[in-house]
Amino acid sequence: MDAFELLVEAHRPAMKAVLAKLVRLLEAHNVRYVIGGATALSLYVRPRMTVDLDAFVDAGRKAEIDKLLADEFELVKIGAFHSKFKHSDVEIDILYAGASAEDFAVTSARDAVILSTPLKAASPEALLWLYLVSDREQHFVDALNLLRSNPGLDIGLARRQLERHQPDLLPKLEKMLHTARQPVPSYDESRARRS
Repeated sequence: MDAFELLVEAHRPAMKAVLAKLVRLLEAHNVRYVIGGATALSLYVRPRMTVDLDAFVDAGRKAEIDKLLADEFELVKIGAFHSKFKHSDVEIDILYAGASAEDFAVTSARDAVILSTPLKAASPEALLWLYLVSDREQHFVDALNLLRSNPGLDIGLARRQLERHQPDLLPKLEKMLHTARQPVPSYDESRARRS
C-alpha cells in the first residue's frame, strides 16, 4: 500500500470503492475526464487526506453525466459548472470543464493508478495551473509542495499556457516559484518562530 492508500484506509475507507465506481461509470460511457485535487496530487507529493474526489469532465455532456451519476450516487446539488454527489462519507465533485485550466487538465491527463484504480489523472503542470486559479490557502500550499517535490515539472509549459490564456496569473506564478525556492524551515525552527 502506498502512503495515500494508507491514509484513506485509516480515515475514509469508502473512498477507494467510490473512486473505482466513479471511474468505471465515466469510462463505460466514454466520458472524457481527469481526476484532480488532492487525489491526483497524491501522485506527486506526500499525500494529504481529503474528504472528496474531484473529476473534471466534458461540459458538452453535462445533462447526461448528471443523470448517470444521480442514478448511482446520492445527489447533493446540480450546478451550472459544478455538481456534487455523495456516497457514504465521500463527496464527489464533478467540475464541468470549460475554462482554459480545466480544459488543459483534461487534454494533458496522464494514465495513473490511484487507490488500485487505473484512471486518468491531472498532470503536475495542470494541477499547478488549477491551483494558481484558486484563492484557497490550501491550494497555495499544495502548489508549493508540488513545485518543491517535482524538479522535472515543466515550468516552461505552465508559463506558456498562462501567457496564452491567463497572463494575469503570471505574477502569482512568479511569487509561487520564488517562495518554493526558499528553504523550508525545520519543525524546531517553525516552533521557535511561533514562540
